[in-house]
Amino acid sequence: MNTVSSEIDLGRAIRDKRKQLGLTQAELAEKAQVSRAYIVMLEQGSGIRAELGRVLRVIRALDLQLALTPRATLTYEDALKQLLDRS
Repeated sequence: MNTVSSEIDLGRAIRDKRKQLGLTQAELAEKAQVSRAYIVMLEQGSGIRAELGRVLRVIRALDLQLALTPRATLTYEDALKQLLDRS
């Protein structure tokens, strides 16, 4: 499951799934009944003020669903441990 917390994350998830399905941007746009330019902007996360209905059409066209979950919060100690484990 992809965690999406920004426009860029959403765009990356949509692009990755589109490519996994072997669809071009134009094919996805046709399937979702939006323009190819909209798919390009959505995939780039380029500050687009995306209308939720259009975003949901793209998500459904990729056979995905949107799930809202509580955001995980880390304690200070857990965050510090994660940072130290990366080095």
